[in-house]
Amino acid sequence: MNPKFVKALQFVFFLLVGLVLLYFAFRDIDLDELILQIRQADYRWVALSVFFAVLALVFRAFRWRLLIEPLGEHPKVTNIFHAINIGYLANFVFPRIGEITRCGILNRTDHVPVDRLFGTVIVERIFDMLMAVLMLCFILVLRFDVVENFIMKNILQPVIKRMPDMISIGWVVAIVILVIIAFYVFYRIFRAQLSKIGALRKIRDLMYGVIKGIKSVYRIRNFGLFVVLNFLVFGMYFMQTYTMFFALKSTSSLGLGDALFVLVLSSLSFVIPVQGGIGAYHWTVSMGLTIFGLTREEGMVYATISHSVTSIVLILLGAMSMIYAFYGDRLRKKADVNEDNV
Repeated sequence: MNPKFVKALQFVFFLLVGLVLLYFAFRDIDLDELILQIRQADYRWVALSVFFAVLALVFRAFRWRLLIEPLGEHPKVTNIFHAINIGYLANFVFPRIGEITRCGILNRTDHVPVDRLFGTVIVERIFDMLMAVLMLCFILVLRFDVVENFIMKNILQPVIKRMPDMISIGWVVAIVILVIIAFYVFYRIFRAQLSKIGALRKIRDLMYGVIKGIKSVYRIRNFGLFVVLNFLVFGMYFMQTYTMFFALKSTSSLGLGDALFVLVLSSLSFVIPVQGGIGAYHWTVSMGLTIFGLTREEGMVYATISHSVTSIVLILLGAMSMIYAFYGDRLRKKADVNEDNV
């Protein structure tokens, strides 16, 4: 099958998933009231929220550099920042492709091997997951009643209603696990013969490169700074969420613990592989805010403003970073030539 056709199908599929989730999120919502509340928002607080979102990207760039340096590479922080921005932009086209895209961009600007970079990205995502789990544990201590209510209403009760479907899904998962085990056994038995195939050798070398990138976490020069940057990244996300509360009258009375709960929900929503979290973020966050006594419309106003503004900023930053990555050297060389001529 034509690879371009397959990519087009993937794009359409994930876009449809996002639109379906968006439909369920906005179903039974009074759009006129929604638009009115969006217009009445205090966009000074929205701007401050955006500032914290950009700071999170800056701290991500410094954190990634700490993981790359043990590989013997020293890319510029500005190049790393632009690569991250382009990666987020790519995620609006194909979910999860941004992780590979940013590795390709940094390879273009600083010639760091893509396979090793991808290994460091895996380490990043592991620490992101650990931070999400830590936040979840923290919110369980602070607001157990809220979390329990949300889980019962939106997860456990729907799962119990669909128990027969879940059993069939369990069989599918079991079959997939058995297939993986079968492939592993097959590889162990015929490893010598398989190593003679050129394409498989390239895959093996790629995996070795990825593993080397993952091992970079053990050789970080300043692991304490790396941990601090992890907290700074998610601290900025927390401040982004919290300051956005003050943009709306309906959410302005919510507190720090409530912001942490919403941040955990928003992190979980991006697990669903749809472009830019569209639909998944709106549904999850708007439903979560109803736990605090907000109406669906009020929750959707917050989710819509937060997601829309953040998406616009990421798209603009990604576009500017693409210009920098692909045309920056050319423009700088032209400027140097003009200065020499003067």
